[in-house]
This record gives sequence, structure tokens and C-alpha cells, in this order.
Amino acid sequence: MEHKIKIGITHGDINGTSYEIMLKTFQEQRFNEICTPIVYGSPKIAGYYRKALNINNFNFNQVASADDAQDRRTNLVNVLDDSAKVELGHGTTMSGEAAVASLKAAVADFSVGKTSALVLNPINTRITAELGVANQFDFVKQSLNPGSVMTLLVNDTLRVALLSDKSPMRDISKHITIDNIVSKLHILSDALKTDFAIDKPKIAVLGFNPGCMDSDSLEREESDIIVPAIAKANEENVLAMGPYSADVVFGTDLFRQFDAVLAIYYEQGLVPFRALSYDDGVSYVLGMSQLCVAPFQTLGYDDAGLDKAEPTAFQKAIYLACDVLANREQYKDLTANPLKKHTISD
Repeated sequence: MEHKIKIGITHGDINGTSYEIMLKTFQEQRFNEICTPIVYGSPKIAGYYRKALNINNFNFNQVASADDAQDRRTNLVNVLDDSAKVELGHGTTMSGEAAVASLKAAVADFSVGKTSALVLNPINTRITAELGVANQFDFVKQSLNPGSVMTLLVNDTLRVALLSDKSPMRDISKHITIDNIVSKLHILSDALKTDFAIDKPKIAVLGFNPGCMDSDSLEREESDIIVPAIAKANEENVLAMGPYSADVVFGTDLFRQFDAVLAIYYEQGLVPFRALSYDDGVSYVLGMSQLCVAPFQTLGYDDAGLDKAEPTAFQKAIYLACDVLANREQYKDLTANPLKKHTISD
């Protein structure tokens, strides 16, 4: 019997809306038809939210480890003891410790292949700072040490890649180099082929300065770095165009003419993506053989326990993980035995 892909899921901040979102999602059997979910959490906390939300037709399947996960069930590996306690709408020491326990257990299994993909529910940035990283993706990257990677933001109509992740503006310039831009364009182009089944992806590259589309008055970052980087990428069979100003790309729907947009700095890509993604955004890390995704959803402290949380972004993250893994397998099959190329002289 063919087993479904195992997707590890962190429970995030137990005082926010992540449990509500997971319960609303996995009540729908269709998600257990496409994958085998494994939540790293607490049956006690899950029971608390089932009672608070009056959910009587669903329960997690408790297992000792990911190895014991059952198909067609939503499995839960207990990572907390019975002292864990919910305080709705507050970031507490206990909720932080619970989030870290889930994250570490999920990443440990993910790193040795017990799960095929990892979905990260949100945790408080104070907690990631205490772990010595900027965000959960950085913790995963630090644990797996994958080499050169980048973040891609995805929804149904838009894909935005980030040349540099969240960092102070004073440090942005060190990321703007020809080698870095070309390298990231290769990573992005390869991912569009393998993860999204796009044969000849076309990428729009944003500029760094205002007026970046005026060829007569380009600043140094465009004239000396970004324009040459685009030219070099094209020579290496990556179809990239630009530089474009962000307001033109996102404000006039020019992005619809491209398969992805490469933003030069974090806010340049994140702000328009948030404005255009509404409640269906997902982010994930390109350049890793493993697949780690995160829904664009807040901690939800204000809505915790009130049955108001919208599960769309989390559900999109599950769908994206399944689609990307399927596309990667298909790409591997299609390229496993390429036809031998012959010249006329042959």
C-alpha cells in the first residue's frame, strides 16, 4: 500500500489561534486524504481548545512518535508534560517554552527524514530572539545547514522572492552584489521549474533606488551591480528582466506577466505581498532539499478562544507542501533519463 507523505506541524504559540486553526482544518477529512499530518503538540492543550470551541466530532490520533503515524488520521506527538497551561491571548513563559519544545521536536524528526515537509505555526518573535535567530526559518536553516537559500512568498497569483531576509537597512548593501543576485536568480529559477512545474520561468528583478527604470540616471547599485547581474544571469540561461520599480510591478499588475519577482530587500517584497495576499499567503525556503513552509498568519492573541480564526493561510500551506513535493517527484522522474543530444555531425 502506498503511504501518503508525512507533514510535520508545529503547534506554535498555545495561547494564540494555532490550535483553533488546526482543529478547523483537520475536521475536514480531505486533508487526511492528501497527506498524513503529524502535529507536535499536547493532547491536553488540544482538549482544552476542543472544549472551548465546542468541537465534538474530531480528535487527534495520539502516537508515541512520527514513526507510528497512521494514514487517514491527524496524528499528534506529545511534546509537553501535563503542567502546560493555556492563558488565552498572552505571550507567557510557558507558551514560549511550549512553542520551542514543539519546534525542536519537529525539526529533529524533519532533519532525519521522518517527515517529508514541515509546516511552522507562528510563535512570538521574543522566543526566536531567545533562540538566537531572527525567525523560525533561521532556526530550521541553522539546524540543517543547507548552504545558500532564500525565502519565497507565495499565494494564488503572486510569487515574491527575497534577495535578503529581515535585516537592518544599513546592512542591505552587502547583499547587493553581482554574485549574490546571480546565485539567487539561479535558485529561484530552479525552484520555479522543480516546485511549480514551470518549464521556462520568467523573473522580474526589482531595483534598489527610486528612478531605477530611467536608464539615463541610474544609481550605482543599478548600473554597476543589478543590470550586469541580470545580463550575466541571462547568459547562464536564467530569464530575468529589469530592474523595475516596485510601484510599477505591483501597482500596475505587471507582476502577472512574470512567474516570480525578485525583491532586493525584505520590506520591498513583504509589504506589497501582504497587501495583495489578504489571508492566503505562505512562505517557504528555497535552496533546501527539504521543504519547510509557514502560513502568513498572526499569533491571533486578540481572537484566541473566540472561534474567529480564519484557517485559509494554514490550509494553503498544507496544499503548497503537497503540491511542491508532488512536482519535485514529477520533475525527478522527467529528468531521470534525458534524451541524448546529437549534433548534425553525429
